[in-house]
Amino acid sequence: MQENHTQRTVAMVLFDDVLMLDVTGPMDAFAIANRFLPEDQHYRLVTVAEGQGTIRGSCGLKVMADLRLEQLPARIDLLLVPGGPGAYHVALPAIERWLPAAVDRARRFGAICTGAFVLGRSGLLDGYRCTTHWNYVERLAQAFPEAKVESDQIYVIDRCLITSGGITAGIDLALAVVAEDHGKALALEVAKVLL
Repeated sequence: MQENHTQRTVAMVLFDDVLMLDVTGPMDAFAIANRFLPEDQHYRLVTVAEGQGTIRGSCGLKVMADLRLEQLPARIDLLLVPGGPGAYHVALPAIERWLPAAVDRARRFGAICTGAFVLGRSGLLDGYRCTTHWNYVERLAQAFPEAKVESDQIYVIDRCLITSGGITAGIDLALAVVAEDHGKALALEVAKVLL
């Protein structure tokens, strides 16, 4: 399949014990934006995971990723890592080894909620301003002293890195991306649909 170069590919990383709201909230915001955009400007939404197995979210919901990690398209506009117990309770060695090279292929990258811990363990927060869920801000700052962790932020954009606070703040992160890509008026229309 030939990729349309005006389309923006958003890739979401999946893993066991992911918080499904961190995945579906932002993905739905981009999908709703597509309703308002010409087809050649649609966001192309893909999910990637280690291996070919089914992922079980922290709520018990099972999902199958579109692609394995090594199948990530060559050009990514935004690579996102969601949070959940699978992001902050355990290491994800294969994903954490894969992420630095994957981020090099992305125009922007980021984390929703506690997905910031996965970026931190991959060495991708050092020297950046970032945030996470309010309950984990201090833990993130202690774990990654080279990161500039900010509290009380819905989302933080620092150069090519975008991170969000608590769970539903992932939707705000997606709306900020839509506003940057297509203007505030479209982001407002998407926000109205999501109310």
